[in-house]
Amino acid sequence: MNRIDFNWVPFHIVACSSEDFNSPADFLSTQQYGQQRSWECSRTADYPVEIILRFHTRIQVDHLLIASKADKGIPKMNIYIGDGLNGGWNDAEYRRAGQCENIYVKPLQVKLTGIGNYLKIKIIEHPKRAPQNPYGQVSISLLKIWGIPRSYNIVDQSEEVYGAKDNIDKMLIDLGIPVDMINWFEDDDRNYQYAPIDDESRDTLNDLKLKRDSARRVEDFEFLKELKRDMKLIFEIGKEIWKLKRELSFCVAKEDYLRAMELRNRLKRLEAKRDTFDALYETSRYEKMINLQRPTTAEYMRHLEYLEMQEQMNADALRRQRELEEQNRRRMIQEEQNLLGKSTDNKIDKTPWWEKGGDDRNIKKKKKKEKKEDDEPLLNFNNPFAFNEGDVDLELYLNPLLAQAGEKMVDIPLEILRRLHQLGYLTVFGAKAWTGIHSDSWRIREACAQAVLNFLEMPLPDKYKNGKTKKLFLAAMEFAKICMEDKILSIYFIGLKILSTALAPPVCGTDVSPAIINKVLKEFTPILIEKISELNFRARDISLHTLLSIYRHPAANLGMLVSCCFDKMVMDPNFPTLFVPPDKQPTRIIQARLEIVSNVLQEFGYDQRQFNHQDIFFILATPCLFHQANEIRLLSIEVIAALYQFVGVEIRTMVDAIENLKPGLKDQIMARLDEIDQQAPGSKQVDRGLSLVPEEEQEENQSALLKKQKDNANTQKQDLDKTINNVSQNKNQDKLNNSQLSKK
Repeated sequence: MNRIDFNWVPFHIVACSSEDFNSPADFLSTQQYGQQRSWECSRTADYPVEIILRFHTRIQVDHLLIASKADKGIPKMNIYIGDGLNGGWNDAEYRRAGQCENIYVKPLQVKLTGIGNYLKIKIIEHPKRAPQNPYGQVSISLLKIWGIPRSYNIVDQSEEVYGAKDNIDKMLIDLGIPVDMINWFEDDDRNYQYAPIDDESRDTLNDLKLKRDSARRVEDFEFLKELKRDMKLIFEIGKEIWKLKRELSFCVAKEDYLRAMELRNRLKRLEAKRDTFDALYETSRYEKMINLQRPTTAEYMRHLEYLEMQEQMNADALRRQRELEEQNRRRMIQEEQNLLGKSTDNKIDKTPWWEKGGDDRNIKKKKKKEKKEDDEPLLNFNNPFAFNEGDVDLELYLNPLLAQAGEKMVDIPLEILRRLHQLGYLTVFGAKAWTGIHSDSWRIREACAQAVLNFLEMPLPDKYKNGKTKKLFLAAMEFAKICMEDKILSIYFIGLKILSTALAPPVCGTDVSPAIINKVLKEFTPILIEKISELNFRARDISLHTLLSIYRHPAANLGMLVSCCFDKMVMDPNFPTLFVPPDKQPTRIIQARLEIVSNVLQEFGYDQRQFNHQDIFFILATPCLFHQANEIRLLSIEVIAALYQFVGVEIRTMVDAIENLKPGLKDQIMARLDEIDQQAPGSKQVDRGLSLVPEEEQEENQSALLKKQKDNANTQKQDLDKTINNVSQNKNQDKLNNSQLSKK
C-alpha cells in the first residue's frame, strides 16, 4: 500500500444524539472548507453521547486528529467503523476501530483500523463539573480523518480493537477456560468486604448474597435472574455513594458549601434508591428501619397535638387559597368587562336587605329578560407566547404524546416565538407546539410533529371550514420545513407527511392562490433535492416519491423543479471560484438530479411552455456524459432517450454536435435511440424526418407503391381544385352580366 495515496477524507454528519443550539454537529462537516467551528453537547445530555458521520465513498481509515475546547474536554471515547451496502447508518454493522482518553486542546492522533462507510464516535464518560464547565459538557473543535478510498470488492480483514478486559478474556479462552466460567466469575464470585462501596450498601449486598445462596439450593432460577441484576445495580449505587462521600468531605474541608449542598442532595437520592431494594428484599437494614419502639403517653399526646396543629394550618392555607382564587376570578371578570365596555355597577343593587323597607322585602318583582348584545365567549389570552387559541385546538392531540415522551419541555429563546407571532403562525398551532419543535430532546420534537400531523388529518375546527385556511396552510408549511431539516429520520418522515397533507384539501383552501403554492414549493424543492442526494434507499425513494407527488398539484409549475436541478450545474457569477464542474462533482449529487429529471419526463411528459429541452440537454445531460462514474453516464443516456421520445430528430443532431465525446459512448447513445425507434407502435421505425435504412426488398416495394399512391392522390386533388375554381369564376361572370342588364 502506497502511503502517498492517503489523504484527508471528506465527510458529513448524519446523526447526533445531543447538540447545543448554538454549536450543532453540522459545524464539524464544514471544517474541511477552512471554517473554524466546533460542536458542543447539550447541557442536559444523556451519556453516552454518539456522533455518526458518513464518508462520501468507502474508506480505509488509518488515523484521525481530534481536539476539544479548553474547558470542555473528553475523558474517554470509543470509535467504531460501520460498513454496509444496503440501508442507512442505522442498518450498518459497527466494529470498534480505536479508543482514546483525555482529549483536550492539543490535537491528539488516534490510530484506527478498518474499512467502511460510517464512523461512530461514542463518548462514554461524563466530564467532571468545574467553574469553567458548570454543566459538564464535552466538545470537539478539530476532527480530521486520514484514509484512502476503497472499492466494495475489498474485504475488511483487520482485527477488532479490544479493551484491557477483552484482552484478558481472550487470554483465558486461549488457555482453555470456558466462556461460561469466565462470565460466572466476573458476575457473581465477588468479595464485598474490601470493595470500594459504603458500609450500608455492603450490608445490603451481604444479605442479598445469603438470599442468593438459599435460592441456588432450591434452584429458583427466576429469582436468581432478578437478584443478579439488582445486586449489580446496588453495587454501582454503593460505589457512587462512596465516591460522593469522599468528595463531600473534601468540599467541607475546602469550605466549598455550594458544591457540598449539591453532593448532599445527590447522596439523598441515591440512598433513597438503595433503600427501595432493602424494602423489596426485606434485608436486615429494612428490619432496623421499621423496628419502632412503643411510644410513651407523653409522646403520643405531643404527636396528637402536632397532627391537630398541622390540620388547622392546612385548613387555614386552603381557605386563604380559595380567597385568593375568588379575588383573581373577580379581577379577571372586571378586566374583561372593562375591555368590552360593559359596567354592571348600575345593575347590581348592593344595598343589604335589612336596610330596605319592610314592604320591599315581601314584594318580588319580575325581572325583565334582557337580550344579550353579543354571544361571543369571554376568552382573553393575555400572553400569546405562553397560551393562545392554538394551544386549545392542539391540546387533545399534543398532551397524550408529550406524556408518552416522558421528558420535560424547556423554554426556547423568545425571539423565535416573536418571529412566529409576527408572521401570524404562533396562534395557529399554539405556543407549546412551536416550543416543543425547537426543543433539544428528539422525543419532544417527534411528539409535537405527530400532534400537528394528527390535527391536520382529522376534521378541522369550524373557523377553517369556510375556505379561510391561508394562515393554517402557511403555518403547516413552516412546521413541515422545520421537521424536514431535522437530523432524526422519523421526524423527517413526519415532515413529509405534513407537507403532502397541507397541499391537499381542506388545508389548502380556496384562499390559497397558485402564486402562494409555487412560492412554497420553491422553498421545499432544494431541501428535498438535497435529502435525495444524501439519504439512501428507502428514505431516498420516499423523498423522491414525495417530491413528484407535490408537483402533481394543478397549480404547480414543473419548470421550477427542473430549474432547481440546475443549481449545481451553472456557475454563480457572484462566486465564480466556488464553482465545481459537473463532471468533477460527487456521484450522489449528480445522480439525484438526473433521476429527478428522468422521472419528470416519464411521468409528466414534455411541456415547452414550462421548460426547454435544450436546457436539459446542454446544461444537465451533456456535461454528465463526461463524468467518471459509469452510472452517471448511463442515467444521462436515459435522459437523452426520454427527450428523444418527445422531440425527435433534433436530439440526434444535438448528439452529433457534442465535441470531444468518446466514439464508444456516442455509438451507445445512437443504439439506444435506434432501440426506441424499433419499439414504436404501428411500424418498425418511427418516421421522425430521418432517412430510412434499407432492409428487405418487400419493404422497399411497399414504400415505392405508397409514394406512387400519394403522388396520384395529389394530382387528382390539384385537378379537382382547378375545376372548382373555373366553376366559381363562371358564376361570378354570369352575375356581373345580369347586373348590367338590369341597370340598362
